[in-house]
Amino acid sequence: MKILVVRLSSLGDILHFFPAISDLHSHLPEAQIHWLVEPAFAEVAGWHFAVDKVITVPLRSNKKTWWKIPVMLLRLRRQLLAENYSIVLDAQGLIKSAILARLAGNTVYGFATGSARESLAARFYTKRAVIQQGIHIIDKNRQLVSKTFNTDISQPADFGLKKFREQQLLAGMQGKLQRINGRLSIVLLHGTTWNSKYWPEASWEELIDLLSQQGWNCLLPWGNEEERQRAYRLQAIGGESVQVLPKLTLTEMMRLTLHARAFVSVESGIGHIAAALNIAGIMLHGPTDPSYSGVLGKSCRHITSGIFCSPCFKRNCPRINSSDEIPPCQQTIQPIEVYRQCLAMLASPEATAV
Repeated sequence: MKILVVRLSSLGDILHFFPAISDLHSHLPEAQIHWLVEPAFAEVAGWHFAVDKVITVPLRSNKKTWWKIPVMLLRLRRQLLAENYSIVLDAQGLIKSAILARLAGNTVYGFATGSARESLAARFYTKRAVIQQGIHIIDKNRQLVSKTFNTDISQPADFGLKKFREQQLLAGMQGKLQRINGRLSIVLLHGTTWNSKYWPEASWEELIDLLSQQGWNCLLPWGNEEERQRAYRLQAIGGESVQVLPKLTLTEMMRLTLHARAFVSVESGIGHIAAALNIAGIMLHGPTDPSYSGVLGKSCRHITSGIFCSPCFKRNCPRINSSDEIPPCQQTIQPIEVYRQCLAMLASPEATAV
């Protein structure tokens, strides 16, 4: 049997589907599992031990050259039909993902109307799964696969990253990462695509100062120019205790975090992956709720704002009038509390040591 999973993006969404892939592999160990994804996330989709092949479709990069999309889709259709999939599963629940799933064959499974992110997507499916509302996104994904393939979801979620974790630990800190001291380092994951998820720079500065006083080396990765500039501003204030990292691939980023002592992250895909790899860490939830989207690993602690309007799950805070203002939920999360949680986490016997 050959199965195609369609889950195009984003980083966190892909990770949240990993336990469902593990369930599927456990139920059908002889099946080949392929994954259709945006090129930017192909690297991550391939981390799961049960994914045999990753196929990319560059929809995002072709938005401005939309006239090229029909030819691209025609080529993709030929490629997918040549694989002769037994079942295609749209795990995204969007109209665009449903259309791409139909390109691969006639037997397409997905969410029912009330469960799909875009209700019209359900019209493209042969079989539709009704999922209860309000449950954790990982449980929602596992239920989708369970109702499609009759998998067992009674066991704890398995992200399928054990092999990847072992490979990165064995690889060691080579090349660009060779000079980084892992045992006394803490990775500060400050980047996010949601404006409402940014923790104020002043808060990062205060946290860096507190950690530096304890002798910690604060590592600042970045993924785009805005994040790079923020990292250098924080370094200018933090001094020798702060190190701006070179541009890293996602695999290098995870290797770095595995060899560091811990991480602090805004709610982001990178932070979720670190938690899934059982790295000691703190995740900050302003507009979001860990009970819905958090990766509840035993070594990761979650801090929420607790104010009346949170969680709102909005990309842009509706309570501020300009991008210069700080969302109230982010103002509420105090650096001293994050620092105290860091100390408590690192003193815990469950904290992962390199």
